[in-house]
Amino acid sequence: MTGKELVLKTFKHEKTPRAPWVPFAGVHAGRFKGYDATEVLTSADRLYESLIEMHKLYAPDGMPVVFDLQVEAEFLGCELKWNADNPPSIKMHPLANEQTLPCKCLMPTPESGRLPIVLDVMRRIKKSIGDTTALYGLITGPFTLASHLRGSDIFMDMIDSPEYAVELIEFCGEVCMKMSELYIDAGMDIIAVVDPLVSQISSEHFDEITAPTFKAVFDFIRNKGALSSFFVCGNATRHIEAMCKTGPDGISIDDNINLPTAKAITDKYNCTIGGNIPLAGIMLFGNQQDNMKSVIAIIDSVDNRNLL
Repeated sequence: MTGKELVLKTFKHEKTPRAPWVPFAGVHAGRFKGYDATEVLTSADRLYESLIEMHKLYAPDGMPVVFDLQVEAEFLGCELKWNADNPPSIKMHPLANEQTLPCKCLMPTPESGRLPIVLDVMRRIKKSIGDTTALYGLITGPFTLASHLRGSDIFMDMIDSPEYAVELIEFCGEVCMKMSELYIDAGMDIIAVVDPLVSQISSEHFDEITAPTFKAVFDFIRNKGALSSFFVCGNATRHIEAMCKTGPDGISIDDNINLPTAKAITDKYNCTIGGNIPLAGIMLFGNQQDNMKSVIAIIDSVDNRNLL
């Protein structure tokens, strides 16, 4: 069984001999070829070389092609601040001082912003390793994308102007669907909707303001014949069940969420769950043996059905 088959079977809730291994090596992949974050995110050749080298070293069952949650924000008018060690950050929020919506003319096309680079690498990686490795296309989730456009005012909008917040998030959901379509056409097996800010809002706001758009995005991905995963950062324990109800094929959680507790919920909805090596306490400050022990403990804490 290839790694790709292992990942796809897990997402389709079939029995597998082990849990798949999916390292989310973003700009870290550039280290293998001596490229910094800016170099690897602005050059198709450098990104492709780095991914191939990372694939040789880590032998993953699945992997993302690019991990940069500013791709959409950039072509929607956000100014970026570039960094050698990390993906770029948002320097300017175009809607910070006005409750308006971006022009529909900014909807993504294959020529938007850095998409020519991303789509080129997706096609090349698909041709090189796509038969044996499940490929993830990562898109910025609608709530986080709305915050890129509006800034921190999006949190006050949810209280003072919920109708506007819904409109803006729905616009961002349309961007998500178009991005998903472009990435699926480029050969991506799984579309991961990455929305780190979800953990920062109340359950009521998640249900009333964001959930309908998330559901629309996951329904769209399913109708396009691809699989989906809902990525959330931070302690989003209170949202796990609500996230399942939006209809993703899988959910990926941060290491500060109790995996057995979360998996009991995701199993109830027959949803896969991606469980995480502790990033700071173990991966950053631990040694090789610490990481190996951590992985064993994670795997032993739950059964491997529906587990990445």
